[in-house]
Amino acid sequence: MKNVLIVAANSDIARSLISMLLPFCNVWATYRKEFPKVEIEAGGKLTPLFLDICDKASFDELFSEFKGIKFDIVVNFAGVAIASPVIKLSEDDLKRQLDVCVLGLSRLLKFIFPNLKQDSRVINVSSMAAFGIFPFISPYCLSKSAADILLNSFEIETGIRTVSIKPGVVKTKFWQYCIDLNKENFKNFDGEYKETGEFLLENAKNNAHRGVEPENVARVILKAATSKFPKHSYLVGKDALAASFSRFIPKCILNQTIRKTLKFRVRKYINGK
Repeated sequence: MKNVLIVAANSDIARSLISMLLPFCNVWATYRKEFPKVEIEAGGKLTPLFLDICDKASFDELFSEFKGIKFDIVVNFAGVAIASPVIKLSEDDLKRQLDVCVLGLSRLLKFIFPNLKQDSRVINVSSMAAFGIFPFISPYCLSKSAADILLNSFEIETGIRTVSIKPGVVKTKFWQYCIDLNKENFKNFDGEYKETGEFLLENAKNNAHRGVEPENVARVILKAATSKFPKHSYLVGKDALAASFSRFIPKCILNQTIRKTLKFRVRKYINGK
């Protein structure tokens, strides 16, 4: 049986993935708050463990748990999304974003490296935001793009295969989590950004009920984990595919298009209230 480590297993996608893996894998799943309920079929063993990816001491406490274990697959789901106009973004909020998605990934890679086989696979659940085209969530875009670079450097330096999963909008509780997290930050959307902030908040609420199903993303992760020759990056959802084309559009044209599209959508929302 393969040994799999799932980091931040509280997400809806992680729960689906664990159910898919357990028939043929032993799964160690870390959580920071409440460990999710998972339907377990006959097969591997599920071991829940506490881990705060922002706390180095938390990693140290796990060391004894992993003695003698070599992991075939590591999947990192840890994430947070800070929203704010750039000109009102606080340093503390930016540091929090990077602490989870960039420094947290760095801590994980350093910690788990001794427990990896040369043919192991490290998978990071990123986002279409890694293409950096979404205004007002620049910390999130920045962290996802930086994580991809960190992951790729790790592969070049160690020879261990890495994969970045980039979903578009997914029907998960992550949206409500981010809304609650940014409750104070939405106050930054005042003055000329007031209507935009209202639209973004309503859009985030709606995203929790539209987009691809968590199971669809979990299947792509499973494919990346079990394929003999996985791609370095997987897009999930039509919106993620569309976002990827931004790489081929001149920046001045792309920025003008995004700005005009957002302005149109905000005006449509305000008029429809």
